Amino acid sequence: MKLVQLGYAIGVAAALWSTCSIAASPDSAYQTPVQLSSGKHLLCGVNETPAGEQAVLTRREQVQADVLATQHLRLVSGPTAPYPTEYTAPSVACVNAG
Repeated sequence: MKLVQLGYAIGVAAALWSTCSIAASPDSAYQTPVQLSSGKHLLCGVNETPAGEQAVLTRREQVQADVLATQHLRLVSGPTAPYPTEYTAPSVACVNAG
């Protein structure tokens, strides 16, 4: 019986440790200004939501904003990273910057 309880305790400790390691680290959540090739200026939040109304973008503009906004993450995470994490599967939200 004591071995079963020890097994449960180890399982709970492993679950808590993995949950804490999944939380977004400070380098993975930021806001950055983005200028699209169409001339639009945006403020994009990566793994966080910027204040303001979401920008209305075409599919092409959204892809371009995602690529430009996540450039910092690609530099931080390096050529390989486990999937999915806040580095390899970020959420990007953009608002008009004026």
